[in-house]
Amino acid sequence: MESFVKLIIIFVMSLVVLSGCSTSNVIATGPDTYMVSASGAGFASAGVREAVYKKANGFCSSKGLVMVPISFKAREGKLGSHPPSADLIFRALKPGDPDIGRPMIYDHNQNVNITKSIKISGNENNKNVESDLHSELLKLDDLRKRNLLSDAEFKKEKEKLLQRN
Repeated sequence: MESFVKLIIIFVMSLVVLSGCSTSNVIATGPDTYMVSASGAGFASAGVREAVYKKANGFCSSKGLVMVPISFKAREGKLGSHPPSADLIFRALKPGDPDIGRPMIYDHNQNVNITKSIKISGNENNKNVESDLHSELLKLDDLRKRNLLSDAEFKKEKEKLLQRN
């Protein structure tokens, strides 16, 4: 009986080791914006993190473009519930594009979110300041809803706009 249990444990461990990582194809989600996902075996998300970044960088470099992460989420595996997984949303930009910048990395509830720093400037020449403020606040809210700004960044930029006007 003891040898049977050992055999089952060896079989299960072999399956975990051999199952590896499954990565999706790069999927277009908008103009120059793409998504790639991966899930793996075991509990650690390091392998799936590496897989999505390699896939995105390979896709961009094959087209002579630069990969700029917009959003990244990774989830550790949980026994009996779900395998480790990672989702990366990125832009594929031409070298020298002004939108290429150093992303800021946030750790929120065991998810890693990478968000490009976005600066919003108002139009000082606009005579209708109230209308301009309203449109800038709407732009900020849209960026927050699309997860391009965190709630903290949204509040910070909103305060700047309100103090400026």
